[in-house]
Amino acid sequence: MRAIERTILKAPVGGSHGPRGSTPTATATATLAIPLDGLMVTAPQPEMLSQKNVESVTGIPARVFLDTIRAPGFPLRVTKLGKLRLVPREAFVAYLQALAGDPASRRDADGDEQTRVAAVLAAAGLEPIPCARTGRAVAPPHGAGGGRLRRTRGGLVRR
Repeated sequence: MRAIERTILKAPVGGSHGPRGSTPTATATATLAIPLDGLMVTAPQPEMLSQKNVESVTGIPARVFLDTIRAPGFPLRVTKLGKLRLVPREAFVAYLQALAGDPASRRDADGDEQTRVAAVLAAAGLEPIPCARTGRAVAPPHGAGGGRLRRTRGGLVRR
């Protein structure tokens, strides 16, 4: 569908009509048919990120977002509205970029977690035994009595 309209405007009354005067102005109006797949509408980025919109904005799943903002030492202010957790988008993206750019801090965090796990196990009278396949702590093999607990009438006791 194509419609073209042409209008020629006349010179204003009382204007100069000499050879050097203004020329009449022409305008054209057109109606275009554009297919819907040819249009792209973009909305502005949200100012705040929540577990509902974080995946569409950053690609991070909601569960990872919630775990990240609940982690001890998370530096940004988290606004709570019922079950909704909100953080400023620009600050969160900057925080993620800082994490990606500093692998030493991730190694320190992993070491801190291993230290905390070892402390909890030591408090229970247990020790971590690395598994050859995964590197995670596992229960000692059957027959090793060092860190096993057995149930008695009075509760749990070490063997």
